[in-house]
Amino acid sequence: MPQPAWVAGRLQKESFASRFFYGTILKRSSTYMTAVMVVATITGIGYDYAMNAIWDMKNKGKQWKDIKNNYAEEE
Repeated sequence: MPQPAWVAGRLQKESFASRFFYGTILKRSSTYMTAVMVVATITGIGYDYAMNAIWDMKNKGKQWKDIKNNYAEEE
């Protein structure tokens, strides 16, 4: 089915990156879901690490790991 002239003028040839991405990840649902799970796991770990770093920065000197040497028992 031929495309209307207004559509044909707007379409561009697909780039190698988009063909590669579709062919390797989006074409099969099993690889798509695997990619979703991997990205979600990496994002979750990165978010957790970033929030812990922010928490430690904001509460420096108030946490047990920072003050435990002040209360160490002498043996």
